[in-house]
Amino acid sequence: MKRTLLMLLAATTTWSAQGKVTLPAIFGDNMVLQQQQKVLLWGESDHEEVTLAASWSDTPVRAAVEKGRWKAEIATPEGSYASQTLTVSDADSKVTLSNVLIGEVWICSGQSNMYMPLRGYTGQPVEGSLQTIIQSTQYRDRIRMITLPKKEAATPQRTFKGARWEIPSPTTAVLMSAAAYFFAQSLTEALDVPVGIVSTSWGGSKIEAWMDPASLTAMGYDVEKINADPKIQQRAKCGLLYNGLIAPVAGYTARGFAWYQGEANRKESARYARLMQEMVRFWRAEWGDTKNLMPFLYVQIAPYYYNDAAATDGVQVMEAQCDAQKLIPNSAMIATTDLGEELSIHPRRKREVGQRLAAEALVRCYGVRANCWSAVQVKEVKFEKDKAVVTFDNARYGMTPQHEVVPGFELAGKDGVFHPAEGRVVISKPIVEVTSKEVKEPVAVRYAFHNYTPTTLCNTYGIPVIPFRTDRE
Repeated sequence: MKRTLLMLLAATTTWSAQGKVTLPAIFGDNMVLQQQQKVLLWGESDHEEVTLAASWSDTPVRAAVEKGRWKAEIATPEGSYASQTLTVSDADSKVTLSNVLIGEVWICSGQSNMYMPLRGYTGQPVEGSLQTIIQSTQYRDRIRMITLPKKEAATPQRTFKGARWEIPSPTTAVLMSAAAYFFAQSLTEALDVPVGIVSTSWGGSKIEAWMDPASLTAMGYDVEKINADPKIQQRAKCGLLYNGLIAPVAGYTARGFAWYQGEANRKESARYARLMQEMVRFWRAEWGDTKNLMPFLYVQIAPYYYNDAAATDGVQVMEAQCDAQKLIPNSAMIATTDLGEELSIHPRRKREVGQRLAAEALVRCYGVRANCWSAVQVKEVKFEKDKAVVTFDNARYGMTPQHEVVPGFELAGKDGVFHPAEGRVVISKPIVEVTSKEVKEPVAVRYAFHNYTPTTLCNTYGIPVIPFRTDRE
């Protein structure tokens, strides 16, 4: 009899463990939920129904369980710093998530410059990191970040292990993405609501690893051959990082995406814009964004010598990134032409990256009406006798530096040979006149069109000019 009771007790315990309601790891204590939306939650249960009860609502939400899985939407209020709770339960168990904040959520992804933590890399610092880390506790109710562990996978993953939503402190902030942290810091200061960052990056990764293999096959990639090649790193294989680092969070309700990648795709610059287009299309579909409402903001890769400062393999990726703005609806690139370091592929000035991403987000998402916060780009080029006259967009209040030669320009005549040239800003206008003693009748002009070129040209907000050339075939 005693043995029978023990067996029944063991069976009951096993059934209860199996029957517990569960959520994937993206949902946890300290998380931020997107404000004023019906946010999506999902998980598993062995019962027929689950109930979601939120501290900000008097009305619970019930969701049916189908084949062991459930999905539910729950409306969120306006963002605030008030700590909230969310309980998910079924007939046998419940999970309570505490210290939840309501605010703005962004997905931040890419390769090493997005992953780069506030503490920096070995021999490669983040400017201003010490003060930022020391003061991070001031943002404990304003910034939350979850950093997914690096993982590649052959199939889309439903969850992950080894990561949780972190509250900024001198202990935790050191490992937070610097670019994403400064982005969140700028946003929370501008909007006065909490900001949650889902950080999911891997250094040295190629864009193909973040994409849908079916899209790559349609573009002519032999996905099976590439993914079976032992000489190709996992972070360069088709779809593996999407499966391991995006699929587990796909659908987590967010305002938009911030992307910083491209250095690893210098050999694919000719089709990089199309690759970006296909990746964004796929990601938006996975988030259910059929109307392109989630903005895709991305960072121009910074100038770097890539073993030859005079070469153009790096700057051609920048050119492709610029092209991608025309292919991807509701997208924008921020400029980093002034932030590059010739001998460091990881520039230290990540605060400017975060601030420029935030400025673009404020204009595109949050109703801020501002001129000249976006990257400065060429609007028109005219050749007049012995000079090129270049007019720029996003420089309504003129250009700097004035009263001195602007470096980085080159001119070519009919022979197609480029020579160093002098640029001079036309006072109080978004115009630069470019001349060279070596070129009497210019027909083409370039600016900063090498892997690394020291530059100073920017608008009055300090936003730099994107590298360009007029002789593109």
